[in-house]
Amino acid sequence: MTTDYEPTSHPYATTGPAGGQESELVRFARLSAEPRDFPESLPDAEEARLLAEEAVRERVVLAGAAAAGRRAAEWMRALPLPSGHWVRGALADAVEEAMRTLDPADQDDIGRQGQGGVRESVRETLGGLVYCLADTSGHLSPQRQAALLAVVSCVRDIPRLLASEPWGVVHHGDLTALCSVIDGAIASSATEA
Repeated sequence: MTTDYEPTSHPYATTGPAGGQESELVRFARLSAEPRDFPESLPDAEEARLLAEEAVRERVVLAGAAAAGRRAAEWMRALPLPSGHWVRGALADAVEEAMRTLDPADQDDIGRQGQGGVRESVRETLGGLVYCLADTSGHLSPQRQAALLAVVSCVRDIPRLLASEPWGVVHHGDLTALCSVIDGAIASSATEA
């Protein structure tokens, strides 16, 4: 019995290993598995504009945070505490560094806890105020102590907040609002005679 069907006429057929031809299906699978360099799609003009605006906004907000940290550190160094007091020295330095080094890229990730750009030793210094606040009571009024606690608490918690939700903290105004709290605490204690 004869048929019109030839095995090599089918697109997926092969003449076998002896024939040396590759079926179309095998060829397609082999070519699909090979690595390819695909050009990255370019953002459209509107997306590029929004990304540029966000980058500028982030730089402005971070610069504002650094400035608030400098103001807070200067205020702490001018507190009526004995010369060389930890609050006027190491703690003020930690406040300034923490606010200057904030980094939204140092964020929480899978299996990793970000720190918002602040070194561990600086975070530890900021956490030490509660242990020596009583030491300041002979020199600072309760109002100044409360202001000091508010400033350091904000500065201590900003990096973790930034690490957990960097975009929202920067672009929804959370960081700017906390900087206003820092400035407000300083201003409220400055009215004290």
